[in-house]
Amino acid sequence: MCGRVILESDFQDILKRYMVQEYNRFEYKKGEGFPGDNLPVIIKENKKMADVFLWGFLLDNKRVINARSETILDKPLFKNAFLSGRCIVPVNGFFEWKNEKGKKIKYRITLKDEDIFSLAGIYRDFKDKDGSIKRCVTILTTEPNDDMREIHNRMPVIIDEKDEELYLYEGFDKSIMDLLKPFENGRLVIKREDRVRYENVSFL
Repeated sequence: MCGRVILESDFQDILKRYMVQEYNRFEYKKGEGFPGDNLPVIIKENKKMADVFLWGFLLDNKRVINARSETILDKPLFKNAFLSGRCIVPVNGFFEWKNEKGKKIKYRITLKDEDIFSLAGIYRDFKDKDGSIKRCVTILTTEPNDDMREIHNRMPVIIDEKDEELYLYEGFDKSIMDLLKPFENGRLVIKREDRVRYENVSFL
């Protein structure tokens, strides 16, 4: 799963990294991103655009922040969003927790060779409690690679830079399914941090 991300890069750095052609100036919280926060995303609707969406699909007063890539086409909540609403979530890293002697220990995961990298996301609109329409994003997960296996039994789908255009393709190509796999071994940097408890989100 992926329950916390980190993004400290400036707005202009994101635009440059993804060669964004169109955007609305937006605000986002730098640092640690939590479910329910606005996360910067990269989408493609004729042109590549940057925007911010709320993290977590709204379902029965809960936020569904992750979607399993292995069953993405089987779940009604996710299928149409995956077919026509794929997006990239730019991050500098993400966090995961490992159970060690009954305690949850927090680890920061980054890439050795990239400051900003891409998590696979999908998005769609939901009606909030007040009747307003919110555009929300959830992050896809997959089996862990060898680097992550000692930390957790899931990891976010990381889209390699060379595959970003394919993932953002406005239609659907079966080759996109080949991108939903554990990331290449040897490129992750995993560092232990402080202990943090994390509750009250849903993972599907």
